[in-house]
Amino acid sequence: MRRWALPSRSRRGASAVEFAVIAPVLFLLLGGIIEFGQVFRIQHALTTATRRGARVAVVEGASNSAVTQKIQGNCANTLGISSSDVTVDIYINGVKNAALSQASKGAEVRVTVQIPYSKCGVSFVAALFSNTTLKATCIFERE
Repeated sequence: MRRWALPSRSRRGASAVEFAVIAPVLFLLLGGIIEFGQVFRIQHALTTATRRGARVAVVEGASNSAVTQKIQGNCANTLGISSSDVTVDIYINGVKNAALSQASKGAEVRVTVQIPYSKCGVSFVAALFSNTTLKATCIFERE
C-alpha cells in the first residue's frame, strides 16, 4: 500500500505560481461575462422603450413629439442617461420623420432608437467602445 506523503519542499509554492498564471485569464473572463450582461440589459431596456414608443405612434391622434418624449423619458428613467443622448427616428411607409398626423390607417410605422454605448455603459469597457451605437427598431401597423 502506498502512503500519501506530504509535498516536498520543492513543491511548496507551486499552487501560488499556478494561480498567478491562471488568475488574469479568470478575471478577464469574469469581466467579459459581466460586461456582456450589461450590454444585454441595456439592449433589452432600449427595445422595451422602442416598443412602448411604437405603441404610442400607431394610435390615432399621436404626434411625433409625443412618441419621442415617451421613448426619451423611458430611456432616461431606465438607463439613467440624458434624454438628449437618445436619437429617435420615425418612419411612415419608409419616409423618415414624416408627420404621424398624416399617416393613414394601415400605414407601416417604424420607430428606430439609437444611443451611444459610451453614455450608458458602466465600466471602463464603455470607453473602449465609444464609437459603438446600440440600436432598436419596432414596426407596427397604424390603427
